[in-house]
Amino acid sequence: MGDTGSDEVQPLVQPATETSKSAQTLENHNHNSSGRIRRRIVTEESAETANLPAKEENGVIESRDNVPLVILSDSTKAWFDDDVPRISADVVGKQNRVSSRDDSDSSDAAETDDPLTSREKTKISVIRGSIANPNLTLGELRRLGCSSEGFVTDDVRRVLWPKLLRLVQEDSVPVDGLETIHTCIPNEVYQQILKDVARSGSHISQNATEEETESFQEQLTQLMCWVLHRHSRLNYYQGYNDVAATVLLVMGLQAGLYVLEKMSLAFLERFMEETMEKVNQELFYIFALLERVHPTLLEHLEHVELFPHFALAEYTTWYSHKYAENRKLLHRLFDYFLGSPPLMPLYLSTVIVAHRATEIFNTTPDMGHTHKVLCTLPDDLPFETLLMEATNLYRQYPPESISNDVKDYDHKRKIKEQEWKALAEASRQERERQRKLKVALSKPRISYRIKSYKTITVVTILALGLYAFIKTSGIN
Repeated sequence: MGDTGSDEVQPLVQPATETSKSAQTLENHNHNSSGRIRRRIVTEESAETANLPAKEENGVIESRDNVPLVILSDSTKAWFDDDVPRISADVVGKQNRVSSRDDSDSSDAAETDDPLTSREKTKISVIRGSIANPNLTLGELRRLGCSSEGFVTDDVRRVLWPKLLRLVQEDSVPVDGLETIHTCIPNEVYQQILKDVARSGSHISQNATEEETESFQEQLTQLMCWVLHRHSRLNYYQGYNDVAATVLLVMGLQAGLYVLEKMSLAFLERFMEETMEKVNQELFYIFALLERVHPTLLEHLEHVELFPHFALAEYTTWYSHKYAENRKLLHRLFDYFLGSPPLMPLYLSTVIVAHRATEIFNTTPDMGHTHKVLCTLPDDLPFETLLMEATNLYRQYPPESISNDVKDYDHKRKIKEQEWKALAEASRQERERQRKLKVALSKPRISYRIKSYKTITVVTILALGLYAFIKTSGIN
């Protein structure tokens, strides 16, 4: 399956053959269950500080009710109230931006010198012509982002990402009070955010000044704190900073607030529960799919006792940690994921693993070496081909068709983890027994030596006393 040549790409716009039924089934599958949530108590004053259009219930600020994005079918009209977006003609010829975009400072919005290819120019023309249709459907808009080249440039993304996420005009109202928004979330969460933001340097251009770097980090922190404050049930996780950084680079701070908020609710919510238990189970979609497309490779991975957790970072960050420095690729991947059902990153991980089968088979067959290879993604993967394969794989094996296998694999994982814990505990107890045994065996030796030294001393003293007595008595 992964042997397709890297020069093969899918059409600029996929044919409208994908039905909304399978997508809706997947989306429902991911939202049927709900885990425990941690509710953060905030005050009415803190809501006013950030100029939030919110309501308060039982001391908790919640956003207004919206129709969940994931249950909207492909036949839904793409535009609200015939609000047809327009893309300026001057985006043709420009490439993606090189550093963080501040809405209030155009000096940090320079373009690269890389010209668009003829294929990319053609795709932009297709996009401009398609979105001019007032009757464009959401499915057609999604296909524009998923098909080859994606939305091409960040200028186009700034127009169409909000439309994909069903954001309306009121979602562009500027937000005030962001400088103090961190005081509205728990301090321990804020401190972890600061640590992760400090490690987000790969998202910043190498040409960025110290002032631009500090501004980017400050805006990134405000962006995440605002979303976490708005939705008390969402918990921060490491890797969320990479997703937020990508949104900030494309959308800027003010528009990025609403884009990250909607992404968090529609796509990232299960990553933001109190535990990753649901995510740990979902990772086994990779094994359930490999069982169907490459059973020999699956057998190899099971033989080295490797779980699919090598794909955790790619799944929870949408590859934004790995490919932070390759913005053209990363932003294109976001186009694809925003137009796909929430589990699609796992289908992409599956086709990537299958594509690398020969490399994996040639790796030393043990858990450590195999895990290291799978966690290190090459920079030259034929992503356009792999994205097309992931789409086809999803159509062939939608999540509901393999969900029972996923549960079985997860059950095996839990049993195996219990076995590993039992072995680790037995090993610990054996080490403790050996330690106590050494202590017990060392005590007689110490006692024996002390006793021996006393005997020698006594005998020596008696011998010297007897010698002195004989000498003084004149006995020959």
